[in-house]
Amino acid sequence: MPSHTAIPTLQDVSKKIETLENSTQKRDLKSAVNTFCRAVQKNPSAVVAVPRQVRILRESVSPLAAGMTQRRWANVCSGLSKAIELVRELVPSRNTTPLLPEWERLLGALPDQLARKVSAGVRYLSGKGVTPSTVTEADLLGYCDAIVNDRMRRNAESAADNFIWAWNRAAVASPDWPQVAIPREDKRDRYTYPIEFFPASFGADVEAYIGRLTQGILFDDDDEDIDLGPLRPVRPTTAQSRRRQLRAAASCLVHGAVPVSEIKSIATLVEIQNTKRILHFMMQRNGGPTSGGVAQMGTFLTKVALHWVKVDAEHHAKLRRLSARVAVQSSGMTAKNRQRLRPFDDETTVVELVCLPDTIRKKVDRDKRPPRLKARHAQMAAAIAILLVVPLRRTNLAAIDLNRHLVSNRNGVYLVIPEHETKNRSSIDFQIPSFALEVVKWYIREYRPYLLQGESTALFPGQGGQPKSPHTLALQIKQTVREFLGLEFNIHLFRHTAGKIFLDLNPGSYEVVRQLLSHKSINTTTSAYSGAETRKAGLLYAQVLAGLRASNVPAGKASRRLA
Repeated sequence: MPSHTAIPTLQDVSKKIETLENSTQKRDLKSAVNTFCRAVQKNPSAVVAVPRQVRILRESVSPLAAGMTQRRWANVCSGLSKAIELVRELVPSRNTTPLLPEWERLLGALPDQLARKVSAGVRYLSGKGVTPSTVTEADLLGYCDAIVNDRMRRNAESAADNFIWAWNRAAVASPDWPQVAIPREDKRDRYTYPIEFFPASFGADVEAYIGRLTQGILFDDDDEDIDLGPLRPVRPTTAQSRRRQLRAAASCLVHGAVPVSEIKSIATLVEIQNTKRILHFMMQRNGGPTSGGVAQMGTFLTKVALHWVKVDAEHHAKLRRLSARVAVQSSGMTAKNRQRLRPFDDETTVVELVCLPDTIRKKVDRDKRPPRLKARHAQMAAAIAILLVVPLRRTNLAAIDLNRHLVSNRNGVYLVIPEHETKNRSSIDFQIPSFALEVVKWYIREYRPYLLQGESTALFPGQGGQPKSPHTLALQIKQTVREFLGLEFNIHLFRHTAGKIFLDLNPGSYEVVRQLLSHKSINTTTSAYSGAETRKAGLLYAQVLAGLRASNVPAGKASRRLA
């Protein structure tokens, strides 16, 4: 066994396995270690046998993308845990230590849900000889550290947090429970205050402004005022964002040492010094430089000052200069999206994505489970089939209605979404190709009925027959792509991928991509995708150079030496 000063690696684990007598167990442990290392593409000497690090690597693997079934991968991980136990002690995933009588009595007095959540912890304490009368905060935190650092089971951090929550709840629910509270980390970075924290006049002004946005008034008392705000009502999500921005701005002002009693209206936020305080606080929270959020706040307050507070031209000009100072000078696709699109430089990955609906369908057809347990995978196959041919935003995808949006005629089936339902007010009218339509029909015919909870015309039904929420649908699609392809791929990347795939095959054809993605301006398309074409352009140029060299470089001559 390695020295106590050295952290063992999976190579040390393999050496320890070799010391065992020949048996089925020895063979299985060797196979588990080797298979795990192949799946995570690491040499055994590069993987430390530390549960926290191994868990991170394990979660990065998609079994299906690695060519394994879920059951095979579970067996590999189970074998790996047993192998690591040869070089270090692990906390078992399922604790079966007998309870001390004192703990057993207290557990019996708790509600079943709380008892289940704390039972593993009190078994751990029982194994250490810790009783309810002697338990300390250090004992409880020691258990949390043990399951995070010495347990191989997935989601160990969540398990520790759930135990802390349940323990503190048990102390409230039962006066006989040890009254030892565990401090629980608040993972949310809170800086905004509720609207009730501010004077009532500020809340009233915010709601009046939101009402103005959602009603879209054409005329007001001053017919000569040209700055009347939006002609069309904004969407509910936009109104919610504006309300949140105003609350955040007011909160930043409080953190900037302005008494809350002075924030009586939106006009307070757009005073020059106060706007500076707001933007400065946001930049400090961001670590110093500006960011997209800071830039958006600057632009928003400048517009509010003009259209709602109606400041004079000089005041507005000063706010515009402030907004320009914090603007983010960027164009095109974000670095993260460029990184996530990089795997699609490989034609094999492109083919795997394009064929993903059929891959999922084959898996579902082979699955022997009842249809209701396979229905969600079938739903994902249909959703991805649509996204591949019609790069929709998630709100429009989730809201597809069988009666309103799917229109049939003798030429085929069309997806038709009117302009008032789209983000950029451009209608969507696409004929669904036969290969995608076949997957959608298969899902509707064989699996959609198992997802219904009452009558519904939603293509992707959720709770109570309503359309599934865009967030839930997007999350499930993301999980499905990762499960089958092993890629970090959010739903919006289908739009970027569509542009990249087409432009890789047809360099410079931005107008087609503009129409495909319903961009209002060709500048939006070129700024977003010109970077994605850089590699392809470089390869094409390299081919030109190779052709010129092949036809013009003299053969058999020695290269000149540099003087």
